[in-house]
Amino acid sequence: MTDLQQPVPAPVPVFRISVSNASILSVVYLLVGITVEAARRFTEAQWAHRLSLSMEIFPARTLQVLGLFEPLHRAFLEDRVTEWQVRVVYALTSVVIIFASGILVGALMWVVSKLGRRGVARE
Repeated sequence: MTDLQQPVPAPVPVFRISVSNASILSVVYLLVGITVEAARRFTEAQWAHRLSLSMEIFPARTLQVLGLFEPLHRAFLEDRVTEWQVRVVYALTSVVIIFASGILVGALMWVVSKLGRRGVARE
């Protein structure tokens, strides 16, 4: 009787895939944001205004959790930062969240793949 071993599957470049996905998602998010902002500024479309507010909620809540929203809001009300600068902060916050989420998911998938390969190697 011969002992046949199952071939170990090739490792999947999970980190590279996660960073690629996060990059694509960031670009898409920023392009949608620019399009919505242009529509909001140059038209009277209510959908653009509502969508703009919806897109601002996520980074605003994140900044609030980190304790950074109030200082930014205060600076805006005191004319120390412009609306444009606030939008850049929101965009950067969104990109950081997207990349952090991608890296977290990638790390979890890497752990699962390592555990899965270890299980295949034991059999």
